[in-house]
Amino acid sequence: MREGDDGKPYLHCDDAPRVRVLIDPKLSFSEADARGLGGPAIFLDGAGDFPPKLDNKHRFYNLDHHQGCIRPFTLATCEQALVLVMNGLELDEGDWTLYANEPDLDTVFAIWVLLNFRRIPKLSARSKDALLPLLRLEGAIDANGAELADYCGLPQTTLRDARAKLDTLYTFEKEFRARERGNELDWRAYAAAMLGEIDQLVYTRADFQDHTSIEEILGHLEIADRKVAVACRDQSGIYEAERSLKNRFAEQLAIIALEKSRDEDETRHYTLRRVSALLNLELERAYDLLNLVDPAVNGRPANNRWGGSDDIGGSPRATGTKLAPSEVLRILQEAYQPKTTGSKIWPWIASTFTTAALFVSGGIAAFVASELPIVRTGVLSMLSVGGSALLGAALVALAFALPATFSASKRRFWLFGWRRPAGRDWWMLFPVVMAASVAGNAWAPHTVEATPESLGIALAVASFAALAVEAWFRGAVHGWFLFRGPVMRVEGPWMLSRAASVSAFLYTLVYIAAAMSWHLTAADPFPLGPIPLAAIAVSGLAGGVALAMIRERSLSIWPGVGAQVLGACTAVGVALAGISLF
Repeated sequence: MREGDDGKPYLHCDDAPRVRVLIDPKLSFSEADARGLGGPAIFLDGAGDFPPKLDNKHRFYNLDHHQGCIRPFTLATCEQALVLVMNGLELDEGDWTLYANEPDLDTVFAIWVLLNFRRIPKLSARSKDALLPLLRLEGAIDANGAELADYCGLPQTTLRDARAKLDTLYTFEKEFRARERGNELDWRAYAAAMLGEIDQLVYTRADFQDHTSIEEILGHLEIADRKVAVACRDQSGIYEAERSLKNRFAEQLAIIALEKSRDEDETRHYTLRRVSALLNLELERAYDLLNLVDPAVNGRPANNRWGGSDDIGGSPRATGTKLAPSEVLRILQEAYQPKTTGSKIWPWIASTFTTAALFVSGGIAAFVASELPIVRTGVLSMLSVGGSALLGAALVALAFALPATFSASKRRFWLFGWRRPAGRDWWMLFPVVMAASVAGNAWAPHTVEATPESLGIALAVASFAALAVEAWFRGAVHGWFLFRGPVMRVEGPWMLSRAASVSAFLYTLVYIAAAMSWHLTAADPFPLGPIPLAAIAVSGLAGGVALAMIRERSLSIWPGVGAQVLGACTAVGVALAGISLF
């Protein structure tokens, strides 16, 4: 018995790892509600409150002989299950759920047949002689009553033997109920016990010579077409676990996540194994995503990370990992499931539109507010129109970026750069950011006086702008694209990732608009020629790329904030020195 992700306990069988059995006397679904549950499903003997249904296209079945049928001419549920299995019902294709309410013997037999779908077509003659008369007799009794059982088609000797075995099961049921008298009957425990009794009637020890044990299967997920990743725990090692799991999942087994150990603080150590070198499922893709999501991979030290070959690897050796088996499986699924065209284009559209809406609406709102007499007082009166617009846009972007990133991160804030910086080589990119800041001077006021008040306001505007653009572009936008391609790692090889490209491109557009706004809102505005405008665009793109690389190599947005504040201060110093680039 196990507990699902939804908190509901279910029965599970090693021979049918992709089938779970939910038992609850209160289960009764209309057809519409049953279809709304999703996934391949079989409803047994009243769990579906609608006529018998065989929908192969949607893998949706209702095995019943009560509603919408002529009962004397309809097989009981257990025999319907046998017919499905012998006609090739593929219970290893997808994750199936069997729904049952109060499990009478007919329902228990149906569950047994479905869970043993692999073994039934290969039963020995002895096991067939034990099982088939039981199903025929119970089916006849449940469908037409005990008085017609003598006419179920069984020879008298076989009939007497089948009756004796059924009486054994009825006696077991009565004894189980007697033990539970005064308590609410645990139907799942009862069903599990009855299934074990049927096993003993049908099988011998020789029937399980091919069965290999594994300590515990912790879960599985389908990660590609007819391929599953399985998380398990077993002390015998990865290759013994692989042999055991192949008996259960056959050719569908693709990747194994073996939990080797778990400490008291929930720190775990895993081995990852790709079961066939011919599978087009390189483990490097999984390592990349696991290293992004795992909080233990913090760049200290840089080599403490998920890694290995394309066939076998594992979790960080120095610290282990805090990822639970279910999280590892979800990341493996994310790594290998194909992305649709819409899922590739939509983040581009959404991030571009949201970026434009944030900065334009914030700038316009601040521009309008800056003209109000009640606003143009105190220190705000010292700001130019361009400074007011930039400060307003920065505040709006920052106010939106914080809840947006925290919501999207699902409490994994480190994914969006809200963490302590790691590594050191990103310092080499600081001169690029500072040069770009001086060339375009988009984030600091252009008219600054050499007074403490004016310099303080310039520093405040630049700091707010730096924090806002880093929180948005290197936090939110960069974070949204982290899972859409490989990214740089701390002290790893240099490259330009997709996340860096997108965040740098959108940053450049806003950078150009911000730099131009200072000229357009100046007291004596002057047009920008093609050469100065091109220089601003180049400096914005160079700064955006450098900042994105700093973000990836440090895992943090804070070095970028610091680099931009330093660059803005340098730009202010250049302006005070009377040097004008344009």
